[in-house]
Amino acid sequence: MGTELALPKTGDVQEWNDQERALVEAAGLITTDNRTGRQELAPRATVEAYLAHCRRTGLDPIARQIYAICRKGRWNIQVSIDGARLVAERSGGYEGQTPAQWTADGREWVDVWLAKDAPAAARVGVYRAGFREAVYGVARFSEYNAGGPMWQKMPATMIAKCAEMLALRKAFPQDLSGLYSTEEMDQAGQPQQSAREAAPAPREAAPADAVIDAEVIEDDPTAAWIQAIHDAGTRDELMAIWKDASEKGAAKSPDIKAAFADRGKAIAIEAAGSEAA
Repeated sequence: MGTELALPKTGDVQEWNDQERALVEAAGLITTDNRTGRQELAPRATVEAYLAHCRRTGLDPIARQIYAICRKGRWNIQVSIDGARLVAERSGGYEGQTPAQWTADGREWVDVWLAKDAPAAARVGVYRAGFREAVYGVARFSEYNAGGPMWQKMPATMIAKCAEMLALRKAFPQDLSGLYSTEEMDQAGQPQQSAREAAPAPREAAPADAVIDAEVIEDDPTAAWIQAIHDAGTRDELMAIWKDASEKGAAKSPDIKAAFADRGKAIAIEAAGSEAA
């Protein structure tokens, strides 16, 4: 199923059919208030920007290659690392990349991270036709670590994804400018379940499709679990997170239960769309 067929061609909700509305909800543009169950659509400007990004990049929301998230009252559009790789490959200029490397001190870099402690940084180089050398992205763990379950379980993998995304965006700015990965934005805070619960608007309104400032906030265990649930791409991944949350007592939280139910519904919609394709 192509994005042109799956998604609405306009941001006017009155022109959507039931399938288009379901796909927009799966993409994260329709949020649910956990207390009232009321659903709200993102601002039309955000919806239009999201649809434009889908058309420009050719990424598939059903495959979770591109989606929207509302954080602290501000919307941004994110891509998965697989989506970013696909954009680079389709550009015709992508010529591979270096293996990820990690360091504890910035001087010695290793190809496999085996230490129990998290690495201090990771780097990845991307090769592009016409470039003399690889374009490197270097990500420091202290700047991106969100403290959530995945960052605690797989710190080297998470920071390597951030480094790769930095390198891909540097190598292909025309194709990936303005698009950030989930791993890069984890530290910016918890995705909101409803725009009605948003924090007060900033003094200067940002463009609807702008990425929010990478503001580091205090660790919030509930927010971390909700982020992990939101990032689950399959039912098996979702159930593994739920099992982990149950064992650690986090599954008792009403907010986490609601996030789990919402993500389960979205995954079911995505699976149905894939089967139909």
